[in-house]
Amino acid sequence: MKKIGMGLALVVGLTACGRAPGPASGEAAATANTATALPDNIDETGAPYARATRALAEQRLISPAGDNAIEHYLAAREGAAETTQAQTALAELQPYVLIAAEQAIGRGDATEAERLRMLIERIDERAPALPRLHAGIAALRREQAAQATIAALETPPPSVAVVPRPTASPPSPTVASEPAPPPASAPSAASPAPPPAPVVVETARPSPAIVRAAPLVRTPRLLQDAQPRYPLPALRARIEGQADVAFTIQPDGSVRDVRLLSSSPAGLFDASALAVAQRWRFEPSDQAHASQRTVRFRLPAGAEGGAD
Repeated sequence: MKKIGMGLALVVGLTACGRAPGPASGEAAATANTATALPDNIDETGAPYARATRALAEQRLISPAGDNAIEHYLAAREGAAETTQAQTALAELQPYVLIAAEQAIGRGDATEAERLRMLIERIDERAPALPRLHAGIAALRREQAAQATIAALETPPPSVAVVPRPTASPPSPTVASEPAPPPASAPSAASPAPPPAPVVVETARPSPAIVRAAPLVRTPRLLQDAQPRYPLPALRARIEGQADVAFTIQPDGSVRDVRLLSSSPAGLFDASALAVAQRWRFEPSDQAHASQRTVRFRLPAGAEGGAD
């Protein structure tokens, strides 16, 4: 038997063929299926289903484009032999594609978000999240277009920056060298003309900046922690990882505006980390606080993970 790192799609296929134990309730049954074997008679480089299994084991869930587990499962679904297994795997992996699409919108990558939205549409053209993703991508592109227009309007034309203002030409030497004839009644020894008064230019001195130390804001103390659920695909494949989440601590100590900063491996633990952050409770304070934590998923602790 040949071992691979990730066994989600294979577990689904073997269960359909009667070669894996049937569904069990509770996390003890999930722990029993953490190690899965790849049959020797599967061509890992030929059929689309085998290529999808290899891509999933190599953590190529949604990228690169054209050579990832989702697209190989879509190709396998078109065949006659493994249609059911491929559709089951796609249904289980669809939430992770949705999370990746929302992350792309959050970081302003409209092109990647549209590619992932099209993958979800190929998986299920009636998926409930499709209208929301379409509206989010359209709003992102409108915002980026507006920002580009504002930046173009705020940029001064090149002529203003590089063309110097013309200076007045000096007086003609001919006019300056011709002395005016003295008047008839003027004395022979005329007193010299007084020099012009100097021009005094006063510049305002900048007032010294007032530097005030920012008050020290103490992050509220965590009162109620929670354990995240270990995702079943990662548990079966015995994969560990972590996810960094950012959130806002409300004045009453509850958590709002939870968002994902990063995760490793990408897409596997995102949903569990976002869900557990909603259950955290902190010490009440008189204002909101921005904070972040790292949710870690470690084996062999069964289906339990931990947070820093």
